[in-house]
Amino acid sequence: MTRLLYRNQRGISTVGILAAGGVVVVIIAVSLLRGGGSDSSIQSDVDLFEAVVGDFEVTIPASGELIAGEQVELRSEVDGTATISEIVDEGTVVSVGDVLVRMDDKDAKDRIESAEEAVVSARNQVETRTASLSISEKSRESELARSKVAVDQAQLGLLAWQEGEVVAKRNQLTLSLRTAEKDHKRLADKYQKSLELREREFISQNDLEQDEIQMIRAEASLSQARLDQEVYEKYTFVKDKQRMESDLKQAQEELVRVETRTKASVNSAKSNLEAAKSNLESKIERLVRYQDQLESCTVVATADGMVVYGTTVGGWDRDDALRVGSKVSRNRLLVVLPNTKQMLADVKVNEALSGHVHSEQPAIVQMDAFPKVVLSGTVQSVGVLAEDGGWRDPNRRDYSVLVHIDNTPNLALKPSMRCKATILVDTVINTLHVPVQSVHRNGRVTLVYVAKGNRYSAVPVTLGRSSELYVEILDGITAGDQILLRDPPLGSVLNSEELPS
Repeated sequence: MTRLLYRNQRGISTVGILAAGGVVVVIIAVSLLRGGGSDSSIQSDVDLFEAVVGDFEVTIPASGELIAGEQVELRSEVDGTATISEIVDEGTVVSVGDVLVRMDDKDAKDRIESAEEAVVSARNQVETRTASLSISEKSRESELARSKVAVDQAQLGLLAWQEGEVVAKRNQLTLSLRTAEKDHKRLADKYQKSLELREREFISQNDLEQDEIQMIRAEASLSQARLDQEVYEKYTFVKDKQRMESDLKQAQEELVRVETRTKASVNSAKSNLEAAKSNLESKIERLVRYQDQLESCTVVATADGMVVYGTTVGGWDRDDALRVGSKVSRNRLLVVLPNTKQMLADVKVNEALSGHVHSEQPAIVQMDAFPKVVLSGTVQSVGVLAEDGGWRDPNRRDYSVLVHIDNTPNLALKPSMRCKATILVDTVINTLHVPVQSVHRNGRVTLVYVAKGNRYSAVPVTLGRSSELYVEILDGITAGDQILLRDPPLGSVLNSEELPS
């Protein structure tokens, strides 16, 4: 029988499906008691179904397990390996802030103590180097000030020499030279007159010689004045100029050297201070990290939920289950807190049927743990990729479908509980239909057996849409026909020879 599945926009009747399922169970039970292919032509009313015009629902069955709609994973954040000293019992329902796991914190406390001492030492080093920097900066200011004063004094000395001493000296030498020239000219003229007077014997030889001596002295004074001026301009002035300019240059160079040296000293002090600050930050970060490690030794619930050990979720060997004394490494999954107030059914739908399942379709969910409880739900999502059946059935392909459970009336639901879901994909309205077990095949012909007294007529029919329980009849029979729900007894079919092949 070919089954066609369609999407539905209407609700689902849970009572109708359960009632129909009950009818099928009764029919199958009677069939087993009487046995298909029996020679008896006497049929019970339960073997017959009156073809009716009405509605039936097209559903897709699925099975799987419950999962939490939301869950929080708590992992070990302690560096290295830690030993569990206390752990809450698995299955305990906890609230935010409840302590779940405590781990041995002795190592963390020892590290914090050492780190605190290192922070104090590093802070002292920062203070010392801050003072050193301040001293270097003040020393730089002082030395630069002295060097600048020396440069200023050298510049003033050069200006005072150029505009004072040089001018005065040159004026003095010029005056001495002019005086010597005039004195020499006067005495030379006097001597010439004395020669004339001596020739006339107006003066004595002694007077003449006295005038000559005075003239000779005047010549010597003139020569000395000229020599003094020449020596000064050629040698003394140049020497004094070089000395004064050298003093200024040395003062300027000393200023540059002082500036470079003190700047290097200050920069070195700054670098030392920055290194000390960086070291302090590093020590503080390490202390904070150790303090965080101490806090990480106590794992608290960050959400409400039920405690599930990480070893349970990960499928660990029971011998490796978490307990007091267990050693856990960093990032090890310790506890999972599923929120049991909102559960989802994670069910598998065969690949052939998955195309008919869509979000927002209604569904009903039943748990193996609570077989009498039927919960309503809605398809939340359909998996993107199919999953194979594993080594047990590698050819099977299923899609994961998440069904949001709308109500959980105070049920103690837990993740991984086995469940079944029935997804409503369509409702066939006002159509002639019969139970699926009443439809048979003879070669390529689809037929039903219509009761004719104590015997049956094989009637070919055209099928339409179908569900797990009913199939739509498009042509072949009419409402009110009594349809046999099982194989007819041998010899009870009126027209078996007339059936098309």
